[in-house]
Amino acid sequence: MRAEQNAAWRQVTLSPAVQIGVLPDDIGVADSDDRARKICKSSVACPLVREEVGNAARQSRQEGGCMSVTSVCSSVRVRRFSDEDRAAVLRLIDEDRLPGQPAVSPTVLSHALRAEEGLENAGCDVLVSADDAVLGAVSYGVPKGDGAGVLLWLHCMEDEQGLAQNLIDHTLTQLGRRTVHAYAVSTAMAPAGLPMRKRPGTRRALEACGFSGTDRWRYLHHSLDTLSPRLYAIADLIEHVDGGWQLDLRERDGTRIGEACVSVPVGGVAALEWVTLAPERRRLGHILLEQCLTNLSDRGVRHVTTCLDAPDFDKPHHEAAIHLHEAAGFTVTDQLHTYIRCP
Repeated sequence: MRAEQNAAWRQVTLSPAVQIGVLPDDIGVADSDDRARKICKSSVACPLVREEVGNAARQSRQEGGCMSVTSVCSSVRVRRFSDEDRAAVLRLIDEDRLPGQPAVSPTVLSHALRAEEGLENAGCDVLVSADDAVLGAVSYGVPKGDGAGVLLWLHCMEDEQGLAQNLIDHTLTQLGRRTVHAYAVSTAMAPAGLPMRKRPGTRRALEACGFSGTDRWRYLHHSLDTLSPRLYAIADLIEHVDGGWQLDLRERDGTRIGEACVSVPVGGVAALEWVTLAPERRRLGHILLEQCLTNLSDRGVRHVTTCLDAPDFDKPHHEAAIHLHEAAGFTVTDQLHTYIRCP
């Protein structure tokens, strides 16, 4: 259980030592068929929902009219999350995973739900169809002693903006008139920030509901299967009692040249939390980072992810840190934005 809890993704700020279209309401007949097929193939749409969408498309074609995909779910409603919804919610979450992100287990989902215990006006609610098929889920609340509300996480059929907007409207109603932050804190399931490329429907829904976004981090992924062995340094691994590994990088004569901290791997995936290098070794930073990754690979880690601060004109070391990781084999796969809505 500890290993799964330690898969909780943390916001990462590198040590200074290393920081060098929304669809229209009505769409054409041909488009309606394509859209219906896309929704029908979704792994999270139950057979009843698939049948409802398919029937709507066929009826539209027979009548020579246009189909509003949003209207297909006009009978949706929001209710409280129950244990029976767990499998469906896990499938929705799995659809939104970023590259290298481990699958969320039932235990990790339970851990995320327990985060609501420290909130007031907290809730985890699901959006369901007329046949009670789960189409989306949202978690929210108000931190104790804080007047602002938080939307912790939201998952739904991403290609249908109306579903996300329905859940956001519901959340705002439950939280009342107050400032609301969305995707501003890490959860047991994902780092803080909404992925812009992976979650365009949720992004558009937030903006339609009056939220404004701020570019915060870059999400990077490295598949260690591509590594070639390097012998520039020796790494000693220390396992912390509170979770996580610390790798001390040393020369063969024992001289310490850097250190890195990663989360305890879960399912062959680890999160790189921070790296520091001795000042005289910074020009070899990408090589030392590769050596760190090689040691992780030797210990069965297959994927490493990390979050770095977004480029900032006034903070050139942010962009330098991204370049260092790219030189070591990382790829920037998404941008993470936080959101705020004032009453």
